[in-house]
Amino acid sequence: MIIDDKGRLFGLINIIDLAVLLLVVFVAFGFFYRDRDAGTAETRTAAVKVICPYLRPEVAAQIHEGDQLLARGQLQPVYVTELRVEKAKDMGTTSDGELLLQEHPFRKDVYLTLEGPVSQTGAELYMAGQQIRAGLEDYIVKTQFFEAKGEILEVRVSER
Repeated sequence: MIIDDKGRLFGLINIIDLAVLLLVVFVAFGFFYRDRDAGTAETRTAAVKVICPYLRPEVAAQIHEGDQLLARGQLQPVYVTELRVEKAKDMGTTSDGELLLQEHPFRKDVYLTLEGPVSQTGAELYMAGQQIRAGLEDYIVKTQFFEAKGEILEVRVSER
């Protein structure tokens, strides 16, 4: 007989206990394997244009083409491929009180292009451990000798 007089299946386990055990196993399986397709990372190459605004000239001089980004204490396979340093733009006013865009006599804006692998997890893109998307204002550009807060101006992703 499959179920004995005490309600045990094959004389080993109570049928209610078995149902609870199976429920726990299915919930655990669903928890660990949920969104599995969306969580698989796909690696592609990207070029990200960034501006690091209003830097002191000494700081702006510390970054160079060919520099490698640093993240989590390790060099990442992301490189500075283009670099342009310009006088920083500053807001001023005319004698009439109108706003005027003018160059700052001291501060510098650093425009750079970063290129390297980008991982995509779900709908989000990551480069060197940081999320990337145009308009992101808290992007940190960090090399061995330079660190500045920047804003992402453009993201171009290409197939590898």
